[in-house]
Amino acid sequence: MQTLEIYGYLGSILVAVSLMMSNIVWLRWINLVGASVFSSYGILIGAWPVAMLNGFIVLIDIYHLHYIYFRAPKLKKTTHMHASDPYIVDILSLKWPALKKMAGDAKVKITFEGSEPKSYEVIS
Repeated sequence: MQTLEIYGYLGSILVAVSLMMSNIVWLRWINLVGASVFSSYGILIGAWPVAMLNGFIVLIDIYHLHYIYFRAPKLKKTTHMHASDPYIVDILSLKWPALKKMAGDAKVKITFEGSEPKSYEVIS
């Protein structure tokens, strides 16, 4: 097997492995490297559709990584919910156990940074 073929297989494997990631940041980083390798492989063997498609994937990964690292953390949202809301009972109470002890008619203000809940305040 030639070195160039191994290089192509490496790119393919990295792209495939990236799709197995449950963490979107890891998925994007591994996919970025894999698509870069596979795109350069396409250029080296003259397979322009392979090179262009994977080059486009590289651009998409860069865009999303930029969003994840620089834009999403700055987005702040606040929402109000009842303490009995399934999102609070089933999910947020894992992060903040005190929420599980609240009465169902209490209201909670939850602040998000990006998609991550950062704080809560009881506003009954």
